[in-house]
Amino acid sequence: MNYLLIVFIGIIGVFYYNTIGWMIESWMYNEYYSHGFIVPIVSGYMIWNMRHVLATIEKKPSQGGLGIFMAGILLQLISGVWTIRFLSGLSLILTLAGVIIYVFGWDFMKKIKFPFLFLLFMIPFPFVDIIASPAQTFSAFASTNIANIIGIPARLDGLVIAIPGGAFEVGITCSGINSIISLLTIGALFALILEGSRSMKFTILASAIPLAMAGNILRITSVLAVATVYGQTVALNYFHDFSSLLFFSISLMGLFLVGRCFGRLQFKKIF
Repeated sequence: MNYLLIVFIGIIGVFYYNTIGWMIESWMYNEYYSHGFIVPIVSGYMIWNMRHVLATIEKKPSQGGLGIFMAGILLQLISGVWTIRFLSGLSLILTLAGVIIYVFGWDFMKKIKFPFLFLLFMIPFPFVDIIASPAQTFSAFASTNIANIIGIPARLDGLVIAIPGGAFEVGITCSGINSIISLLTIGALFALILEGSRSMKFTILASAIPLAMAGNILRITSVLAVATVYGQTVALNYFHDFSSLLFFSISLMGLFLVGRCFGRLQFKKIF
């Protein structure tokens, strides 16, 4: 078995050297995926923490794993021909799954499926660039309407919100995508360590997106409110950065409240 693992690791190293380098570069320079470094560490730790249970599982190597491994390598070749990098990341996960199933068996894979699938959050997906602009537009529109509702005269011109205290452009960094990705990752981990039904876990994960967007919209509105009372300089130079942490924390609390709706929270022992 050790010999097989060495062979597979060598093959993965040859086929996925560029893929791993691309992911690390994305984690370092793409602010949307700066959490990427943490994902494999968390996943690896959770699997390592299950080592005593995994040691009791009878190892039943499956030939099906070899088929999955080959499918992953084929997907990697396709991604290379078409230059679809995120597909290469997916193929890495598929290839690793094939190795685990071929060497250790399906029962072993089923036991670690949740921490293993958590690895998907380390892959930079292209959907971020696709949804960033619509999210940016929606955040600007919703914030403007909420500002008017609470008594702040606001007018939206494109992505610029004009109020008596000044004009504020809702940039791409204010689209809420950062919050969505971060809260989705935390939500997945939260669902992973919670004891409960699949419906509860799915609800927690699905709620991350609206909670993150709501937090971002309220953050933009709060910046407008501060600007109205204290001026644009105070709003941008002192409150703007602080508001990001403040409202993300509120969204995070909302995530825990969603879980609490299903009853008393019980966590798996992971430490």
